[in-house]
Amino acid sequence: MTRPHDITGVPILVAALFGTLFGILPAAHAVDRASVDNLQASVRTLGFLESLPKEGTIVVGVIYASDTRGGEALAADTAALISTMRGPNSRRLQPQVLSIDDLAHFDGHLDVLFLVQGSTKRSDVLLDAMHRLHLVTISDDSLCSIAQTCVLMVHAGQRVEISLDTALADAVGARFSLVFMMVVNRK
Repeated sequence: MTRPHDITGVPILVAALFGTLFGILPAAHAVDRASVDNLQASVRTLGFLESLPKEGTIVVGVIYASDTRGGEALAADTAALISTMRGPNSRRLQPQVLSIDDLAHFDGHLDVLFLVQGSTKRSDVLLDAMHRLHLVTISDDSLCSIAQTCVLMVHAGQRVEISLDTALADAVGARFSLVFMMVVNRK
């Protein structure tokens, strides 16, 4: 009888790469297959974001709530997965993990925000940063829609479902292609 291999000692980036390539992730990982699919679909939506700079690396802020148990680890796992993906026109994605508290005072460069589970606890800080930095937020956390902090809500199942908060998109200056606008659910 053969025993399954224990890969919990493998560095996170290697595990994330195998997870992305082969659809498997170590059991200890906080990012499950559904989340990987949602993340890949989220990255694909960037190709329809006309207000995104057309060249260079795309800097993705991966946001977590510091008071959420496991939030930083989940954000780090998510960032590791993002770093293995490519954006529109095979552009490099550069994730930057930030807590909501860090985001409140952030004055660097970000192109888009990905909100991990539990990051909507401080919606006032998120909304302020989104308006101040003119950033689109993307998430697969249903609480993000309730808190009205997601420009895009993405769920990948048998088919990809994308919801666009048009008022929030307008408020942060996001422009999407006409084709994209015709196929997303708008609210």
